[in-house]
Amino acid sequence: MNVSTQSTKQVYNLKHLLEEQARDLYNAETKYSEFLTSMQLSSKDEDLADKFAHVKEGTANNIQKLKSICEKLNVPPTGVKCEAMAGLLREARETEHDYAHSSIKDAALIANAQRIAHYEIAGFGTARAFAKKLDLDDIADMFEEMAEQSGEIDKKLTKIACGSWLSTGINDAAAN
Repeated sequence: MNVSTQSTKQVYNLKHLLEEQARDLYNAETKYSEFLTSMQLSSKDEDLADKFAHVKEGTANNIQKLKSICEKLNVPPTGVKCEAMAGLLREARETEHDYAHSSIKDAALIANAQRIAHYEIAGFGTARAFAKKLDLDDIADMFEEMAEQSGEIDKKLTKIACGSWLSTGINDAAAN
């Protein structure tokens, strides 16, 4: 039998798991916030660039909420690296450089941003469920707000990509 020499994190109970989730999400949001400026500057579409600026503001608010959550949980927000976000951002950097045509690059930027939004929705939603189970309603409410915000961002990115009744989307331009 092969025994792994890789160390594993010890999680003692659901509260410890929630603490680790909050710290992981703090790292994820911090790294995403740093990268959003690059996404904004890479976008050729004005609406998309504006959306990335708006997302950066929301991400800054999430970072503050996550700091507050960590304070309430009596844990430092730092010290955990979010490997999932590191991978998502690595892919985003690669696609940012892979596509020269502006509408195709914008479509790729949206795809990457939506993957990140879906990660956020899953992470915030799971942490919310943990907090709710632990009767930490104020923390659960903060996670719920962040999950809802990520869902709204996803919907707005879809609208920019697909267009609306009166306008075409970036995907239409990329297809031509």
